[in-house]
Amino acid sequence: MTSGLFLAQDDVVQTLLGLAETPMLLLGPNFDVIDFSPQTLRLFPRLEKNQKLTRALDEEFSAPLFKLMESCDRSTGPVSLGVHHQAAPDQILHLTWKAQRLVHEDGSVRGYCLTALDQTYRDKLEDELKKSFRQIRDQKMALDESAIVAITDQRGVISYVNDTFCRISGYEREELIGKTHSVLKSGFHGPDFFRDLWRTISSGRVWKGEIRNKTKAGETYWVDTTIVPFLNDLGKPYQFVAIRFDVTEKKQMQEKLEKERMRSMYAEKMASLGELAAGIAHELGNPAASINAWLDVIESQYERQNLDLDMFMQTVPRVRRDAKRMRDIIQGMLTYARDGSRDPFQSEGVLTILNQVSDYCSYKLRKCGVRISIDVPNPYLTMECRITEISQMLVNFILNACDAIQELEDRWIQITATEQAGVVEFQITDSGSGIPKEVADKMFQPFYTTKPVGRGTGLGLSIARSIVDNHQGMVALDKSCPNTRFVITLPRLHQAEEKDWTQGGKMF
Repeated sequence: MTSGLFLAQDDVVQTLLGLAETPMLLLGPNFDVIDFSPQTLRLFPRLEKNQKLTRALDEEFSAPLFKLMESCDRSTGPVSLGVHHQAAPDQILHLTWKAQRLVHEDGSVRGYCLTALDQTYRDKLEDELKKSFRQIRDQKMALDESAIVAITDQRGVISYVNDTFCRISGYEREELIGKTHSVLKSGFHGPDFFRDLWRTISSGRVWKGEIRNKTKAGETYWVDTTIVPFLNDLGKPYQFVAIRFDVTEKKQMQEKLEKERMRSMYAEKMASLGELAAGIAHELGNPAASINAWLDVIESQYERQNLDLDMFMQTVPRVRRDAKRMRDIIQGMLTYARDGSRDPFQSEGVLTILNQVSDYCSYKLRKCGVRISIDVPNPYLTMECRITEISQMLVNFILNACDAIQELEDRWIQITATEQAGVVEFQITDSGSGIPKEVADKMFQPFYTTKPVGRGTGLGLSIARSIVDNHQGMVALDKSCPNTRFVITLPRLHQAEEKDWTQGGKMF
């Protein structure tokens, strides 16, 4: 019996071949095919038993295998060789063949066992992995070039910062690693800011906002920040990645624009006060004249030594009422004139606000012959607002209405205030017949005015809308009304702006 037949009758070997999921070849000492696994036919469809290997394989592929078996003869153990095999016109397989020489007890060659490991899928995975690494590397490079990046552990201790972080903060990398972000604390944000921030990211949620930091040299800068928690299998953060962008110039521009807006608002308010000055003098003049008249009567009786004490006591409440009227007017004007842009939002009576505004404009209304009516169905209706700004906004609308209708025969202004679903709606209607479309499209633009030169700044409606916006409301012209009507909607309860950060305690 030849060694090949001996091999073929080896029950163990045949069992292995039948169970093998990879290509396996058993060759005799002269490289004749003894047996093979079913998977081998996938590579070599012409393969048959008891034939020379060269007949079953193309020379291009058989040559490496012969070379492998020659190497096997020179080695005491198995040897491997990588071979690329054209399995189909559009498919190239990468196989690693391992050859093991089989010998008799006397050391003569019994045959060869060749096993193929398909590396094609692994190669594909390696290529995809390399591609992913390149993408990550390129993305990291792009991110490092444009953003300020830091990584901290779950305690907020910095473990990584990029070059941009070091450049903008002025710190060396060694000065930041192992520290927390408290080294950048500018003192601008209070403890609640950072407590809220830490609570958010510790719960696994992303935080976004703007923070003012301080460089090593003591200069401040603003960063638009996104903090992303990385979670473990239990859903708990094990590290945080903070990506920041320098927005210092944007913040400085915003501050500059805000200052300009405040100056414009104050200038417009002073212009309105100038227009109301005559009315203020008149409103103060009436109670002052009344007080003087009562004092003249009392002084005259005293000089004649016939002072009527009963009349005197009756006079005191009237004098007090007139004095209170003067005090209220002065206090109202002082409140109106001051800058209330940074006042806290407080609950104010809507009817009280409208009555005060009507008082401010009373002289102008009388001078123009304009009747004003105020309708607040719920006299106890309140809203949270900055009263000085709301007063300025309403005065602007009333004065504009006076100017617009002063040439009409029928001159009136009606103001209503109602509340529905948490929203207060003001309707300011006058006897005018509406506003032309070409004017309506531009009337809220700064410095746009239809008044004669010297009669207006062109800022009134623009500032009025700015005030409404800051109160989270809306203002619009009601085009369905046959008269001129502006509708202003404001939330009855002011919603505080969302905080930039929602976690604290530890200084991130």
